[in-house]
Amino acid sequence: MPKREEGKIKKRRAPGAGYAAFTLGGVLVIILGAGIVLEAPIQPMCLVAWLFLVPACQRLGYSYREIEEGMMESIRQGMGAVLTILAVGGLIASWIFAGTVPAIIYWGLQIMSPGIFLPAAFILCGLVSLACGTSWGTLGTAGVAMFAVGESLGVPAGMTVGAIVSGAFFGDSLSPMSDSNNVAAASVGTDLLAHCREMGFLAVPAALLSCVLYYAMGMRYGAQYFDSAYIDGISAAISREFAVGVPAFLPVVFLLTLIFLKKPPMLSMVAGALMAFVVAVIWQGQDAARCMDVFWNGYTASTGEEFLDTLLNRGGVLSMAPTAFMMIFAFGMIGALRTAGILDAVVRPLAHRAKTLPGLTLTSEALAFIGNMMGTNTFSLLMSGSLLLPAYREKGLAPVNLSKAINAVATPGCTLIPWNASGLYVSALFGVSVAGYAPYACYVCLMPLAVLLAAFLGFRVIREAPESGAAKENGA
Repeated sequence: MPKREEGKIKKRRAPGAGYAAFTLGGVLVIILGAGIVLEAPIQPMCLVAWLFLVPACQRLGYSYREIEEGMMESIRQGMGAVLTILAVGGLIASWIFAGTVPAIIYWGLQIMSPGIFLPAAFILCGLVSLACGTSWGTLGTAGVAMFAVGESLGVPAGMTVGAIVSGAFFGDSLSPMSDSNNVAAASVGTDLLAHCREMGFLAVPAALLSCVLYYAMGMRYGAQYFDSAYIDGISAAISREFAVGVPAFLPVVFLLTLIFLKKPPMLSMVAGALMAFVVAVIWQGQDAARCMDVFWNGYTASTGEEFLDTLLNRGGVLSMAPTAFMMIFAFGMIGALRTAGILDAVVRPLAHRAKTLPGLTLTSEALAFIGNMMGTNTFSLLMSGSLLLPAYREKGLAPVNLSKAINAVATPGCTLIPWNASGLYVSALFGVSVAGYAPYACYVCLMPLAVLLAAFLGFRVIREAPESGAAKENGA
């Protein structure tokens, strides 16, 4: 009898740093190695990786049921993002059907040239994201339109996406309405407005430098790609197929209003698509019977202009299905890693080694990046904030120093990881790989450097008086 009970009960053990690194490395080899060697799609390989990950977690004493419950809970928490990305696919198709995207392309071509396009796209996406507090919403609306304008102007796609992503996450980094800022502030227990203010002292200089870099890129490539006769031909083709007047912009105003009012993103996207269908039928004279087919399968263009048809043949809920599957599989892996304590085993040794403020800042950014590799920026913020807060308190540093350090990496940096939810979203939205746009995501790369440089120089270091807990500024 004692032997039977002993056989049933498995003693759990905490994974060591070596075992945790081996497990994570094995998952990456399966997912990325198969893609490189076999040219296999990343989606099914994420599912295949479960066959390695689950037994690796079981070796630590966890039952399959426990691991499965952790995986299902993680998937449940991530379903909001999955549903949102599916809704964005339908929204894009509906905006093309309504003439909204064609109208933005048309007017963008009238007022822009390649020389000023990249800084203009960065600034526009930054303003939209700042006003609405959503990087994903900005990417799926203003970003899609700017991408189409850039394609029409002949600007390299990687550069365009880099500028769009940078602008969207610049505004997201500053907006009090941003989910990321709210999570970053809450994860360390600091005031939201204080967090946004401190982010601004570093984000604005990084954004200004980004504008300079984008202007230099645009001047370098503008004259080479610009063809006014070709642009005139595209504009004429658009005006023949779509009415490009003010009513075509109503879906934009409607959606941005919903987002500004903090309505649920997924429902806002679906409502924005329905509004676009109203405009399509009344203003564009489209067939109402096609609306749901366009929403589900995407828009099919036949303008006679091959380049424009390629540009407009996109969208639909089904177009985002591969990305949605990838996110579900990735969330499942994250749940298993959390349940077995493998993530904790990787990050805790790093958290205990930092001794100085620059060291703490570098460690904070490293943990935020590791967190991004394991899931979403929300998970990254919560993990790194909770693990490192005691270290900042011990050194008399206000929590806002931690919140801005982790947010500088976790929020924009999530777009630099191919299997992160944001990296998947951007790649699916624009058809450009992370490697294709990462070198041109200037703000995304500059922001972590700005925070680290400020720590070395002692700029905007906020200290806490031990006796009162009140924050005091240093180096302002």
